[in-house]
Amino acid sequence: MSKTVPADPVPVPLTAIPLNRGPVAAPASGVQATVRALDALRRGDVALVAEDMTEGGALWAVAGAQFATAALVNRLANDAQGVLSVTLSRARAKALDCGPLDRKRAPAWLPHYGTSVEAATGVSTGISAEDRGLTARLLADPEAGAVDFVRPGHIMPTIVADRGVLAAPYGCEAAHDLVVAAGLHPAALVSHVLHDVDQAMADHGPLVQAQTGWPLVRVSDVIAWRAHHERLVRVLRQGEVATRNGPFRVRVYASDLDGSAHMALVRGSPESADGPALVRLHSQCLTGDILHSRRCDCGGQLQLALERLAAAEVGALLYLRQEGRGIGLIAKIRAYALQDQGKDTVEANEALGFAPDERDYAVAAQILRDLGLARIVLMTNNPAKVDALRRFGIDVVDRQGIEVAPTSDNRRYLQTKRDRMGHLLELPSA
Repeated sequence: MSKTVPADPVPVPLTAIPLNRGPVAAPASGVQATVRALDALRRGDVALVAEDMTEGGALWAVAGAQFATAALVNRLANDAQGVLSVTLSRARAKALDCGPLDRKRAPAWLPHYGTSVEAATGVSTGISAEDRGLTARLLADPEAGAVDFVRPGHIMPTIVADRGVLAAPYGCEAAHDLVVAAGLHPAALVSHVLHDVDQAMADHGPLVQAQTGWPLVRVSDVIAWRAHHERLVRVLRQGEVATRNGPFRVRVYASDLDGSAHMALVRGSPESADGPALVRLHSQCLTGDILHSRRCDCGGQLQLALERLAAAEVGALLYLRQEGRGIGLIAKIRAYALQDQGKDTVEANEALGFAPDERDYAVAAQILRDLGLARIVLMTNNPAKVDALRRFGIDVVDRQGIEVAPTSDNRRYLQTKRDRMGHLLELPSA
């Protein structure tokens, strides 16, 4: 039986999330921006989210869907001018029978829309501000089920990634994470903010903020907030291992995001170090690390990193379960087959429906914090790793290249990493 939904819910003040739970503070400006956005959402008001980490570069107006009155819908329609949507988790979208639409060849940064819906009772045409507000509130109602909606309708849900901005650094994920962090029902009312009628540009965020008074927060701020306020890892076991490069203390961590296990090999005592620690983030590569494949440089980088750590006063190697730049072993072998047909490593990943690099470093940053390694020199050829750790509050004071001699088997692979993924590689002539 369909249920009755109150016409005008009243915002209820909620307790603010305390700051400074972790040993490393997020950047002050980002913290302040996020606090202002959370306060606005708790009041039933609107915040702005600017995409600053992807090519989409959209600007979004965000509110708690549970507060979607006719007045709020009209305000978003007038001041944002984009299509209204409500964010839902994958599980919630499935429970409400509004699964994802199949969008052919859509870039990853575009929203993932689900089947449009409308409240089954209490609406007239469904298009009015009052009707759309009721449908949005019903989508946010944890007691509502699939029978409470008809399909198609005038509200199209947006289905967000399971780990939010930690997996997908986009505006809708940030909006959803913000309403959850604000203590609201997990559903955000979102709209692109259009500039000059037909463009949604994050660059115009300060201008829109000045015109509307809505607080402005960046996707990177939301990522830093979550990494700072949420405990993403826990220690499973610890001990010591003797290697050909000497003894290392071992700590095995479990990720509460996906259950995967990661290992830290630690050298020295971080608490007694005078300067920054030497650190390598090494993504698991079964073929390169164990089978010594000549197709990549992973095994050589692993050994070189361990040799450098053996000579260091303090440092760590994080062995991360991110096979194939995060796509997994099976998909990596499928990508190998595509590379044998002529595709480079980026093209192969994209042909399988993945981004060129699916990894994120929120878990790595929390492991480093737990080890007391908040100030580091990072062994990497990939500037994206440096940027990611800095976003998560790790002070990367320097980068140390870790290039190994290319072979005839991996030269094209390394050229692709240099030319298409921005890795800093010299690659001497063959």
